[in-house]
Order: sequence, then structure tokens, then C-alpha cells
Amino acid sequence: MAMRRAVTMRAAARNHKSQITNRKSVLPLIFLLAGAASSPTPTAAPPVLAEIDQHVREEFWDPKLKGVDWTGAVRTAAAELAAARDDAGRDAVYDGLLAKLTDSHTFRVAAGRLPARNWGTVGLRIGQEGEGYTVKGVLPGSAAEQAGIHLADRVLAVGGKPYGKERVSFRDLFLVFQGPVGSSLDVIWQPAAAASSRTTSLTRTLEDSGDTLVWRSARVIRREGRSFGYVRLWGLSAETALALVDLLLDREETSRVKPELSGWKNIEGLLVDVRGNSGGYDPGILATLLEGRWSTGSYVLRTREGKRLVPPEYEPLPAALLVNSGTASAGESLALQFRRHRIGQIVGETTAGMASGGAFPAALSDHSTLWISRRAVEDLEGRSFEGQGVSPDISAADRPPAREGVEDAIVEAGIRALAGRAR
Repeated sequence: MAMRRAVTMRAAARNHKSQITNRKSVLPLIFLLAGAASSPTPTAAPPVLAEIDQHVREEFWDPKLKGVDWTGAVRTAAAELAAARDDAGRDAVYDGLLAKLTDSHTFRVAAGRLPARNWGTVGLRIGQEGEGYTVKGVLPGSAAEQAGIHLADRVLAVGGKPYGKERVSFRDLFLVFQGPVGSSLDVIWQPAAAASSRTTSLTRTLEDSGDTLVWRSARVIRREGRSFGYVRLWGLSAETALALVDLLLDREETSRVKPELSGWKNIEGLLVDVRGNSGGYDPGILATLLEGRWSTGSYVLRTREGKRLVPPEYEPLPAALLVNSGTASAGESLALQFRRHRIGQIVGETTAGMASGGAFPAALSDHSTLWISRRAVEDLEGRSFEGQGVSPDISAADRPPAREGVEDAIVEAGIRALAGRAR
């Protein structure tokens, strides 16, 4: 009897120990499942998705992520990635996820698309018009110019992607045309006066520096005995800003050293053309210069011709800013400064509506790059222009010259605006 009791007690002890062991083995599993349920990114998600999730949660300018159900969106993306069959399919999933933030400067660039420096360009700038996209600028000497692509021609597809009424991000508005020097890009386009489309392979070449483009664009436009200066800013960089400073700070010196600008000293107003401008640099220095708030009279230079105050007394010119639906990013910030400080009238079309605070790149483990907005731009009244654009003071559709001897439609409208202010 005693032996049976001992055996029974030993069996009970073994059973109790087994239950404890089983409970101990179950507890970590319960906590693991609970952790997975509360984790922002599903545990089976690819590393790149987890990296994107973390960057967005920690760096996007709005900590509330614009009210987007981001956790649900990431979970859906993980399922879609599991079903994707190739890189193109996976790229589409990442694009769809980031598009939910509706921020023009938050997007992903696939591996190898952009070199670390010295980007090449096909020289094409586009903007939304109606239910599609049209050419809003062609860089001088570029492959686009050599192919005969002109202002107002319709762009139907770029790199195999159709361009229709769906709004694109800054990547597909501008960066799509950039890439390694020597690489090519297929563009399907339709001349404004033609009934059929064309497919052209454009080769990317190194873009001239910002200051070179500014000086090359500068010219004097004469109307009825009056002269107006014109300069086009294709981007905004420190070099671009300083080139414009050089042009304006001593207009008499500019006329002397540049024979093609011999009438520059007599201009009555200035057209600043940022149509198709891709942005880049903070344009505050330009606003300061154009307002006329500039240091003057630091010292005197003596030459054979006499004495000259340096820097010269700067007299601000009446100015007008020319914009179109391809004017984006810092180009739109310059438009906001024109309006805020009453520098001059804004002439042309409503801008691209990509006036975020700019994109900041982050490298991902698959060698692609996440560009993300860490800040947003609003005017002093709290209005955002992201997705809306900056409306012009004087509306004009961006069209080629109506006849020989006149300028593009927006330039002509700008001249009329200046002529009324410069008397």
C-alpha cells in the first residue's frame, strides 16, 4: 500500500512538473504573438518595407502621418509584396504605399536610377495641363531640344509609364528625366500641331552649371523704345543665385563686359523666368536682392576713368516672376516670397503644387533610396500649397510665340505687366 502511494505521488509529481514545463514553453509563444500583433510592421515583412516603415514613422514631417492608417497600409503592402513576382511589381507596391501620404516629395527611387553625383539629363521639363502633361521647358542644347520637342507638346509616356490625368510625384515630374550620363530614356510625345504621337529615345548628358545657364539666358527685350531684362532660372542653386546677383548688382559693368548685353544698363524692369524650375536651393538670397535690401558703399575704387563706389548703390528694378505648372519645389517658394514681400507680379499658370519642404534621401538595404519630406511649407497665414500650387496674379497659358518677332505667351504677358509698372 505504501509502495502504491509512493508510485502515485511520483507520477503526480511528474505530471505537475510536465504541466509547469508546458506552461513555461507556452508563455514565450504568447508574448511573441502579442509582440507581433502590436508591431508596426508584420514580422514576415521584407527588410526594405520595415526600413521604410521606420523612416516614415520617425522622420515624416507630420507625426500623425496625415491621419493615414499607416499600420494597416504597411500590413497590406506586406501581403502584396509576398504576391509580387518581380522587381517591377515590388516597386509598384512601395510606390502605392508611399502615395498614401499624398506628399509630392516622399517617394522611393529604385537602385541604380540616380548616380551619387553628376546627374545627366535629357533636358525636358513637364507640367500637368488638363487631363495630361505637356512640355513646360526644354533646356538649351539638350537631347530634348535636338529631338525637336517644344513648349506645349504633349507627353504621353515616359520610360514606359503612361502620363495621363493621374497626378505624379516630384520623382516622376523631374527626377525621371535625370540619371547616369549616357543612359537613355524613351519618351512618347505628340507635337502640339500633330495628330499622331512619336517615340523618341533621349540620351542623358551632363547639365550645364546653374550660373552658366543663367548667363546664357540673360538678354535684353526691347518694346517701343523701352528695354527690359530677361533671365531664366532652370533650377535654384547657390551658383544660380550668385549669377543673378552678378547680373544686377552692377548693371553698367555687366553691359561693359558682355557685348551681347550692351543694353543691360538701361533696362527698366526684370523678368525672372522660373517656368519648369525644379527647385533646389533656398531662394531667400534672391528675394533679398530683388527687394533692394543690399549692402552698398563699402569702399571706393580709383581707375583711369575716376572714382567708383563699391559695391555700387543698388537700385531695385520692377520685377515680374514667370511661372507655369512645371514650376515646383523651391521655385514655388520663390513665388511665395514674391507675393509676401510684394517684389512683383506673378505671371503665368498655377504652379505644380509641390511646395513641400524638400526631400531628404535615406539609403535602403536593397540599394534603393527613400526620399522623405521632413518639413512642410506654409505661408504666414498657415495655408499649405502642397497639391494646390501658387496661383498667378496675371493668368496666361504657356504657349509658343503667336507670330514671328514676339515672345512666348507668358513672356509677353510679363512684359506688359512690367511696362505698366516701370513708367
